[in-house]
Amino acid sequence: MNERRDDLQVIIDKALEEMAAEEGEGFEPQACNLADFCRRTGLTRSRARTIKNHGFRVLPHGNGGRKAKTTVLNGHTGLVDDLLAKGVTNSQVIYERLVDQGYRGGLTSVKAYVAAHMDLVPARRRTVAPQGSRGRRFRTGPGEAYQMDWGFVTVVGPAGAESGVACFAMV
Repeated sequence: MNERRDDLQVIIDKALEEMAAEEGEGFEPQACNLADFCRRTGLTRSRARTIKNHGFRVLPHGNGGRKAKTTVLNGHTGLVDDLLAKGVTNSQVIYERLVDQGYRGGLTSVKAYVAAHMDLVPARRRTVAPQGSRGRRFRTGPGEAYQMDWGFVTVVGPAGAESGVACFAMV
């Protein structure tokens, strides 16, 4: 099972270690002073009691990862998608246009929707200055350079037997 480790869990572990160091050998976390635990961690008594009942482990929130099936933005997603397709990515501008259409939600919902649908925004076109020919002609004068190549041919000998011969040419 995935054990969640975050800042709160680190704070709880450190407080329990300090309490165990002060009390000595017979420290039992389940029998620790809850008020002292709250003072060291900064937790409310209710939250500390819940964490104590879970064995001093911070569990994820029960509604984590859930999304509502219908939201305030549902009737207005067409306009947002059109604006994103036109390249408008400013959430405040999109929000103002939605409000003009009767949207009653908040800016944060618009920001979350825009962030999740950035794939609708077309790629930016960049104009590049012409750079001329990429190839460069290499010229040499007579006697300054040479060309060479290897080749293989099949030769028929005087007895009629065929054999392969390597050829070297240099100009």
